[in-house]
Amino acid sequence: MTPDDMSQKITELIEQYGDDVYRVAFAILKSKELAEDIFQETFLRVCRSYSAYRGESSEKTWIISIAVNLCRDYMRSSWKRRVVVTDEFPTYSSDNNTEDVIEKRSEREELMKAIMCLSDKFREVIVLYYYQDLSIKEIAKMLRIPQGTVKSRLYKARNLLHGMMGGEARG
Repeated sequence: MTPDDMSQKITELIEQYGDDVYRVAFAILKSKELAEDIFQETFLRVCRSYSAYRGESSEKTWIISIAVNLCRDYMRSSWKRRVVVTDEFPTYSSDNNTEDVIEKRSEREELMKAIMCLSDKFREVIVLYYYQDLSIKEIAKMLRIPQGTVKSRLYKARNLLHGMMGGEARG
């Protein structure tokens, strides 16, 4: 692949998956600035290692797994202990301001705040499964955990969210 072809390919990947990378990083790290750093580092790594991409998973899964691993590395680092994070989650909507839309937006914001309160292991699987539309198998491979663990974390996270949103925790 020529440098121009590579540049074009990276541009296409950023356009196609950039929002997903940012949102996953933000959901895991709870910081706009850190999400931006992870975004940049993710696509730097994609650029450096694209020739090694073997197509064993979709490009989206491969790129998101790079972002998740960078987030996990950051979470293990000493920087995490020195940075203050926020619980704000960017929400965008082009809907009209009717009462129904306002109510739905409010519910989405409440849900996102609840998701941001989950522990890292639960927040990861919720974001990857529901917001990135990854399968349990893809999540298991990405996080290097058994599929049963992914299912268990999803179940527990859903119960926690249900309780946080005013419902009874389901057994």
